[in-house]
Amino acid sequence: MQAIRRFILQEHRLVFLFCMAVMMGPAIATLFAFDLSQVTDCYTYLGLAHFDFNQSPVRRFRVLIPFAAAALNKVFGGAFAKLAPSYFTGDFGLPFSFFLINISLMSYYGVLIYRYCKAYGLPTTISLLGLLVMLTCRYTSYTAALPMVDSLFCVVVAMVLLGIKEKNTGMLVTAIFLGPFAKEAFIFIAPLIFFYSHISKGKQLVYFILSGVLVFTYRYIYELYAPVMHFSGLKADLSHVYRIPVFVKSLLSFTGFYKMFSNLFIWSVVPMCAYLFISGYFKKSLKNIEALWVWFMASVILQMLLSGSLERMFYISMPVLCLWVAASANEFKKQYVTAEK
Repeated sequence: MQAIRRFILQEHRLVFLFCMAVMMGPAIATLFAFDLSQVTDCYTYLGLAHFDFNQSPVRRFRVLIPFAAAALNKVFGGAFAKLAPSYFTGDFGLPFSFFLINISLMSYYGVLIYRYCKAYGLPTTISLLGLLVMLTCRYTSYTAALPMVDSLFCVVVAMVLLGIKEKNTGMLVTAIFLGPFAKEAFIFIAPLIFFYSHISKGKQLVYFILSGVLVFTYRYIYELYAPVMHFSGLKADLSHVYRIPVFVKSLLSFTGFYKMFSNLFIWSVVPMCAYLFISGYFKKSLKNIEALWVWFMASVILQMLLSGSLERMFYISMPVLCLWVAASANEFKKQYVTAEK
């Protein structure tokens, strides 16, 4: 009993359970109410889980979560189907399998964000507050609930940022090999590892070459046997470049700003008030900006321009946004709460 208690009460496991508890209600409500047939991404990933590979040339290579959901549904799908609400149309077992996998990955994502805040010396309560920025974001419930694969890419991005900060070799190597299979956009995150991590450039080259060989071998075999034109996936990825001018106009519009702002909403008040009411905090925060964050945010903006889904791609920056809010709240705590004592 003592061993079980120690296992459960370990800090990061408690954070994992906290994340799952906060997300569970909104996520399951989203799954119950969402019309999956109206979302092309969901259609693609449900199709992949049914081993139908004639899907979108951009998304059809992201099979890790669909295959995991298919395996889970194969074993427990009958039991899951009994949990479906009366108004849910279609098969429930497979979407619920996606839900269990995605909410688990998003809970782990929360642990990584919590650790990222702690890695910068923020206290536990402030780090939990920073974590709430992610947990209360409207896109979190979508990512946790629906048959999509964004959760895995979020985990990979957080592993890169935390691995660089903590100098965690295992975490970074895992990201190098897992990232390209999670999403092709990892190509924009990989340079952060190469230029800012503690791993020697020589070792990194070996890791990246091996990862590249695995990815291109997988994609070649996939296109060899899938009922699609060879290299159509690469062509589809490159075609996004031609849409950048259109998406730039969208990004610079009021609507584009609102879509990005929607990831924070009320939480943006915390850093804004810190800049307004704490003397010298704005200049201090500018001095503390790390070059890594600048390049990371630039890579996020590039992904936004390539995809056109501004708010969804901006969500990738959530670890830095959480740290931004948490650091501002901690400054308030030092300036006012401690001063009152």
